[in-house]
Amino acid sequence: MQLNNVNLLRGMIGTPGCAVFQMNGQPTAENTRETGANGALPAFRNFANDAHVDELAALWNVDPLTIPHWAPPTHAMQIFRFAEQGSVRFLWITCTNPAVSLPELHRIRSILSQERLFVVVSDAFLTETAEFADVVLPAAIWGEKTGTYTNADRTVHISDKAVEPPGEARSDFDMFLDYARGMGFSDRDGGPLLHFTSPEEAFDEFKRISAGRPCDYSGLSYGKLREGIGMQWPGNSEFPDGCERLYVNHEFPTQAAYCESYGHDLSTGAENEQDEYKAHDPNGRAFLKAAEYIPSPEQPSEDYPLLLNTGRTVFHWHTRTKTSRAPELEREAPEPWVEMAPEDAEPLGIADGDLVAVMSPRGRIQAPVRLTGIRAGVVFLPFHYGYWDQPGGSKPNGRARAANELTITRWDPVSKQPIFKTATVSVEKLADRADGGRAPAIATQEPQS
Repeated sequence: MQLNNVNLLRGMIGTPGCAVFQMNGQPTAENTRETGANGALPAFRNFANDAHVDELAALWNVDPLTIPHWAPPTHAMQIFRFAEQGSVRFLWITCTNPAVSLPELHRIRSILSQERLFVVVSDAFLTETAEFADVVLPAAIWGEKTGTYTNADRTVHISDKAVEPPGEARSDFDMFLDYARGMGFSDRDGGPLLHFTSPEEAFDEFKRISAGRPCDYSGLSYGKLREGIGMQWPGNSEFPDGCERLYVNHEFPTQAAYCESYGHDLSTGAENEQDEYKAHDPNGRAFLKAAEYIPSPEQPSEDYPLLLNTGRTVFHWHTRTKTSRAPELEREAPEPWVEMAPEDAEPLGIADGDLVAVMSPRGRIQAPVRLTGIRAGVVFLPFHYGYWDQPGGSKPNGRARAANELTITRWDPVSKQPIFKTATVSVEKLADRADGGRAPAIATQEPQS
């Protein structure tokens, strides 16, 4: 979980990433975008709008040139490419586990293993990524720190510290404050860039930064949030109790002087220019764009005749660092599995429960097979399973099982999200299932993208 006071700091010190204004499906992913933690500017400001950059520079009392805005934000996949090439020499990884979650994992392991790359990982658990780190900073989890988070419906909640963090663990907020002090970040008058020292003071700072923007927090406070079950932004003088429904007058924040982005070409990701955007006279209108289907460059072949689809199961979250420690969840889905259509399995002599190998041009994994009603020609793998709880830890020893050993390094040109659905694979039977049973007890689960 990322708390918004930490995200504000990330935005202020310019941590790169990728950002789109969209409905979000993960805890406080909405908030990371509001605060600029995904590489964009805080409060949905437009990095291509000089007036927005000047406004933010004035609020922070810094020179506008200290705010990166001369090119699109550097997205996560590009950051790893720069690290691979040697132009990024220091990588601080928080709240994610790329040694399991990114595509083409042998490449990611190779990058994280480079001697010229200094890797710091902040995490509450010794993940596969943390095992590659030069320095691991033990992080407090949600019940051990105070801050706020925002749901996909814009509801801001407060999370108060319930217990002290164990051992040397500290909140990410405190870590970033120490980093900012150690680096001597200052404003144009020589004063400290960060004037806040507590989570509530950081929240008040974001209220100031977000005033007048779509995610206006100026009327919210820790006191109000503690009175109920949260408040929806915008919260200001017009909406003192928050705002449940947006755009009831069918006017949208698309004005050229106000909007977060001037849009992109959906095929190439190329940024539209401000004049081009203005020429469409977008004032208050919503834009719905349809993207053309573009086939993957990797198509089924004689060697790799099947398409790979990766996704989720209800029992686990991301890379299992927490859910695998819940006995009830781990009992339901302790191991990965491969789903195939019976018509694809029969010619290969594969029966339900057999151990199979799945291979792509990039790697190979092993898992028991489940024959389901999945579409013929498609193989499904859950992506949750890595190696932290297996012999060998971060480096597979024996039976590789992470779905992203197989996936391809590609990303959507606009959102910059990695594309995990377009790899081609082959399947080979390795052994009969000794007990004749099924793969993990998930018979009620269907593949989820």
